[in-house]
Amino acid sequence: MTRLSAWTDPAVAREYEVRRFGSLLGRIKHARDEELVLELLGDDPRCILDLASGTGRFLPALARGGRRVVACDLSAAMLRVGVHAGRGEVLGRVQASAFALPFADDAFDAALSMRFFFHVEGPAERVRILTELARVTRGVVLGEVRYRWTGKQAGRYLRSRVGLARRWRSANDWRALAGELRAAGLELVRLVPKSRLFSDKALFLARRA
Repeated sequence: MTRLSAWTDPAVAREYEVRRFGSLLGRIKHARDEELVLELLGDDPRCILDLASGTGRFLPALARGGRRVVACDLSAAMLRVGVHAGRGEVLGRVQASAFALPFADDAFDAALSMRFFFHVEGPAERVRILTELARVTRGVVLGEVRYRWTGKQAGRYLRSRVGLARRWRSANDWRALAGELRAAGLELVRLVPKSRLFSDKALFLARRA
């Protein structure tokens, strides 16, 4: 089972909410992510694609102010959990692969993809997905990636060198990320680390070149 297909397992979908957001810390992290996403998107986008929407944690916030949101995920089980949780204020829910989005060119004002790209195996696969996002989005693309220059990433690397952590996975710096975006027809506008010390993630904002 690949890292992406593992998320289609109904058991994984059922456990995801509790595992990710069941703790106070998990809910605090999500609230902070939500605030940063809304700040970076701004008020202009009226129709938004939430790619790899999972159980739909971002959907209520995205739908505020009359925005229209389409939730798209490879996992029908994840989408069903979102429905059962009452996250139904969306234009539609679509089960589809990120490598072949079933939407017309320029269908959306913006696209959001959180907690997804660091599950994608390598740069070639990320570029394929980013190319699809560039095709269906006439405005901005906002996503989340692992970022190299953080204290958490350095700590993981050092622990892996002395056998105290699982295999270390390298993360992009801004040059590598900008290169992947360019290959997909996108231009990096902003890169915002979530925390230089406590997180190895960053949000990027891009638009079509």
